[in-house]
Amino acid sequence: MGEEEPATLDGQFFEFGKMMDKKRDGTTITLYFSDYWFRQAKLLDDRKLTMTDTGIAFNKFSKTELNWDEWNEYLTDICQTKELDEEKVRETLTNCGLPGQSPVVVPQYRDFFLTYKPKEKMLF
Repeated sequence: MGEEEPATLDGQFFEFGKMMDKKRDGTTITLYFSDYWFRQAKLLDDRKLTMTDTGIAFNKFSKTELNWDEWNEYLTDICQTKELDEEKVRETLTNCGLPGQSPVVVPQYRDFFLTYKPKEKMLF
């Protein structure tokens, strides 16, 4: 049996960059795919790190897709802004598995209303 190659961050970038689209070559990544990657790694939890945080950092580049070098700057910016341990974040992103190996729920704005309760029905 052949041994599996250890995962690398740039290899993960390539896989998530071309995820769900056969026409993409994996040299760039969109905000959606980057957020999906962060969610699969359980870094984007909508508490410490939110989609707003990643969107603000991504839009500093004024592009719809980032290449490897730009994405590394983006990751460093997020870690500094949110006071995250960059080395641990990089390790988590590297070891979270290939796209789709674990279920990822991308929240929709409508989900908020599924849990809505009128004031008179809330228990205090």
